[in-house]
Amino acid sequence: MTTNALTVGLLLDGPVMRRWAVDAVERAIERENVHVSTVILSADGRTDSVGTLRRYATSALDTGAWAPVLAAHQLVNPPTYLEPVSIDDLPWLDDAERVAIHPEPADGFGQRLPASAIDRIDAAGVDVLFRRGFGILKGDVLTTPPHGVLSYHHGDVREYRGRPPGVWEFANGERTAGVTLQRLTETLDGGEIVVEKRVDIDDLATWQAVERRLFERSTDMLATACERLAEPSFEPTTVEALGELYTCPGPIATTRIELKNAIGRMGRRFGT
Repeated sequence: MTTNALTVGLLLDGPVMRRWAVDAVERAIERENVHVSTVILSADGRTDSVGTLRRYATSALDTGAWAPVLAAHQLVNPPTYLEPVSIDDLPWLDDAERVAIHPEPADGFGQRLPASAIDRIDAAGVDVLFRRGFGILKGDVLTTPPHGVLSYHHGDVREYRGRPPGVWEFANGERTAGVTLQRLTETLDGGEIVVEKRVDIDDLATWQAVERRLFERSTDMLATACERLAEPSFEPTTVEALGELYTCPGPIATTRIELKNAIGRMGRRFGT
C-alpha cells in the first residue's frame, strides 16, 4: 500500500459502471487506500429502456455489420464482467460529489468537458481521473489533475489500437494479447503507458473467451497504476511507434470471425 494515497475522480458516461471496472476501483481502494472524491457524469446518459435503445441505435450506426454481434453479447445475455452496476449501489461512492455535465464537441473530433467541470475537478483536489466513458477526450481535462486521466485499452497500443477488445487478436490467431492502462493524450489509443500486461490466449476457442480473460486479468492494473503514480520518481512510458488502428469488422470480416467462433465452440464441445 502506498503511503501517499491518491484522490481519484471518475468520468462516467452514465450512472452505471461495468462489473469489471467496479472491481478495478475496489481493488485500488483496498490495496492502495485511494479515495474516490468526485464523479463526473454525462447528463446525456440513461439507463432505462429508452437509453438502451438509443445506445444500440448509435452503436448500429457506428459499428455496422458488427452491431448485431455486439448487441447479442452485451444486451441479450451479458457476461458477469460486463453486467451494469448502479453507482447508487456502491457504498464507497456515498460521500463522493456528483457533477452532471453535458460534454462539448471538440474541434475536429472528440469531446471537451465544460469549464465548470474543470473547475470542480481542480477544487476537489483530484490527483487522477479514471475514465469510463465520454468517448475521445480533449482539452484541459487531460492536464488539470496532476496525474492526468487514466483509461484502459484492452489491447497492446504497439500492435492493436482501436476496437473491439480481443476480437482482432482472436481473428489473427495471436498467441497472446496485451492490455494497456494509459494516461491519455489527444492521440487515439496513443497515451503514455502507466501499466501494461501480456495475457496468454492461445488456449481460448472464441473471441468472447479472449475478451473475458483480458477484462478479468486487468482488474489489478488500476491499483498498480495508483501505486506507481504516487511515487515521485515514476515516469510513464511514451510509445514511439503506435500500432495499426483497428475498427469494428465489416460484413466479410464479421462472417469470417463468427465462422471461426462457431468452429471453436464445436471443438470445445467435442473436446477437440
